[in-house]
Amino acid sequence: MTPEETVWIVDDDRSIRWVLEKTLEQEGIQCRLFDSAENLVNMIDKEQPSAIISDIRMPGMDGLKLLEKLQKDHPYLPVIIMTAHSDLESAVASYQGGAFEYLPKPFDVEEAVSLVKRAMLHHRNARPSTDNMEIEAEPQVDKEIIGEAPAMQEVFRAIGRLAKSNITVLINGESGTGKSSSHRLCILTVLALPTLLSPLIWRPFRTT
Repeated sequence: MTPEETVWIVDDDRSIRWVLEKTLEQEGIQCRLFDSAENLVNMIDKEQPSAIISDIRMPGMDGLKLLEKLQKDHPYLPVIIMTAHSDLESAVASYQGGAFEYLPKPFDVEEAVSLVKRAMLHHRNARPSTDNMEIEAEPQVDKEIIGEAPAMQEVFRAIGRLAKSNITVLINGESGTGKSSSHRLCILTVLALPTLLSPLIWRPFRTT
């Protein structure tokens, strides 16, 4: 880690900023705190961090709007989106907006540190390559699928990544372990959020 590497944390909740700052500083990671996305935006053109952790719901500019702006101006800068609202819409919207990762609250501090370190490593190796990439407007949906269990958070992460890719999905496992149920879950997810997950509607699923 080089001395100039820092992580910026933006959250209107002072306690969250404090916990993240103390946790990361114990790992030797320098932090700068912001209580609003607007304050961060005012600083980003003067200096830049190695990674950003942003809450998704804040007064004024929210995390997704901040993510959209950062993707336009600094597409190589990794952004970790965190939210207390552990729902599929937030996870997929974060990934479709270009988030490096999605961190649901309440979070495990070790997981947060691990994500930050991966984001900083990504920043060291990354170079601007998508400067002309257009960011689509965030789609509006009326239905939500809620799931706070860690296993469901992993499902949300996986679906969020799949929504941006163009691959065949293989669901693997022993007979009787729920492959068909997983297939049905993916189908129900698409039916529940058709506008948000439209890229998945005609994606082939295979089970073995």
